[in-house]
Amino acid sequence: MRVAICGAGDDVVDGVEAVDCVDRSDAELLVTVGEDALADCAARGESRPLLAVGIASPLSPSRKQLAELLDRLGAQPPTVEVRPLSVIADGQTATAVFDITLVTAEPARISEYAVSVGDRTHAEFRADGVVVATPLGSSGYGRAAGGPLLEPGVGVAVVPIAPFATHTDTWVVEPPLSVRVERDDTVTVFADSGQLAVGESSLTAEITGGEPLSVVDIRGLGLP
Repeated sequence: MRVAICGAGDDVVDGVEAVDCVDRSDAELLVTVGEDALADCAARGESRPLLAVGIASPLSPSRKQLAELLDRLGAQPPTVEVRPLSVIADGQTATAVFDITLVTAEPARISEYAVSVGDRTHAEFRADGVVVATPLGSSGYGRAAGGPLLEPGVGVAVVPIAPFATHTDTWVVEPPLSVRVERDDTVTVFADSGQLAVGESSLTAEITGGEPLSVVDIRGLGLP
């Protein structure tokens, strides 16, 4: 199998010298090392299988496991479909592989948010922010905020961040959905780690499913 490695340092490349590493245009499999390399593939709508290395996900091996894993992969490695998110806020558009976050600009400053799914208001709450996490991102910030771990293909997790309530819910929903700021507090919208927009009351993040990625599923390959 012809493999190209994206976003790697020399330490990773040296560890896979026995693999047929080629230029990206000729590769049958792309190995993305780190979050930025995977996000770049999503942004350009990559259709080839991706092996995501070094991210916080059960689908991702560590750098140390990469050489052994590539030796175990056959001509047609097992894959799962992972769908990034497309978000529009304040006229700006971005792709998010892991999560979309709305959070108040001032630390520990509570705002109010309304989440709508389709044409229906799904929830309203007061919190420091809210994160919408994909299955790939559900083991990151969304999990730290109290959200569930998601299997690929089961929608997205909507998780309030530091909610102003004794008991709060999280939700798993299917896009499209929107998150709207309901109070005059300055709120920043992030797509993965990149800032997308800043606004106050009525700032809305419109979120839809993006083009799916084919990600190698390593869970049945017996890695240590």
